[in-house]
Amino acid sequence: MSKCKSSSRQRISDRFDSFVDKHVIWQNPLLQACSKNTLSIDDYGFVISQHFYYSRGFTRLLSALMMQCDNDYYRVELSHNLWEEAGEENQENCHSNLLRRMITNTFGLDNPDQTNFRDYTQQYFKDCLDYLKNSDLVRAAAFLGWGTEGVVPRIYSHLFNGLTSQGVPSDELLYLSLHMECDDEHSEVIEAIALDACNGDTESHWLAIEEAISHSLTLRDRYFTKLYEELQSKKINTLVQQITNECPSTDLMQPGGLHTRVDKSGGTPLYRSNEEDQEISFEVTRFKVASEVIDPRLLEIPVGKRNEKHKHAHESIFYVLSGEGVVYVEDKEIAVKSGDLAYVPRWYDHYSKNTGGNVLRILALTDYGLTRCFSKNTERSYRQQPDKVAL
Repeated sequence: MSKCKSSSRQRISDRFDSFVDKHVIWQNPLLQACSKNTLSIDDYGFVISQHFYYSRGFTRLLSALMMQCDNDYYRVELSHNLWEEAGEENQENCHSNLLRRMITNTFGLDNPDQTNFRDYTQQYFKDCLDYLKNSDLVRAAAFLGWGTEGVVPRIYSHLFNGLTSQGVPSDELLYLSLHMECDDEHSEVIEAIALDACNGDTESHWLAIEEAISHSLTLRDRYFTKLYEELQSKKINTLVQQITNECPSTDLMQPGGLHTRVDKSGGTPLYRSNEEDQEISFEVTRFKVASEVIDPRLLEIPVGKRNEKHKHAHESIFYVLSGEGVVYVEDKEIAVKSGDLAYVPRWYDHYSKNTGGNVLRILALTDYGLTRCFSKNTERSYRQQPDKVAL
């Protein structure tokens, strides 16, 4: 295993550090989704199982750089890195096996090597390997050092923080934490190779080094975008297939599939407010029927109270079962009473207030079964108190 060292961040010049920081990869939608905690455990499982293709082949990238290196000392250092990558005497601790165990234990994928690796995943690795084999030593070392290994802790921290936010114990994420907490010797040795290849004249190699760093980050940025696009599309594609399939997908024998009572006993508590604001008090109950898109809820607001102002991707039809109130949509006020129907479009701020003398009970029919397919629309993503969501 790679040894932890004291921080050697100062070995990277401020110019390279700033150059890396300004790259567009840090605005990549996949990394942003990790930061905003909008990915599910299944989403992370897909991303990391695809990354396994790169991880298990990483020694090939190191070997390609070694092939370019004429200096015996650095070839020995790279050989040592390869030995550490392989787990030294204990092959069970090689990096790819650590990742295998993490994928199996955390995401329930029994054989990561049998993953359906996407064409763009394989192409990303091939592009990295081809660049290392066909570039001069300065560019190859800069590509793999500053542009690849040097940013691993920062990238893995997005995955680690996102997974722990989803409740995954940190001790299950050893593969990620090792790369975050240790200055991997790969990076230090490769950067030394790059500087040595400049023969002390780094000024005349700035452009070549920056071009290699940029190319490495751009390849990864494009790859992450492909992963994110598939995350966005794969859930909706499943729904589209169900819609276009001529065979019914609903099991008519499923208990409660076609009928339920619209009261608390017939549903599942979804959200109960506990606001310090004394004006806010409400409960939301979800009703499970066999629908794929329509998601019915019961909103109950006590006398004189309102629910929180919020907005979301799903649209809603409000049918007032009992009571009186006002539905606020942006600057519009819709007075409602028992028997009325109101409509709330997507992405408009809205809330409802009880203005009558009895509990305001609203049956809300939403298309959350559709919009939940998109990572930015989860129940927790738009609630003021996401820890109150009972999912």
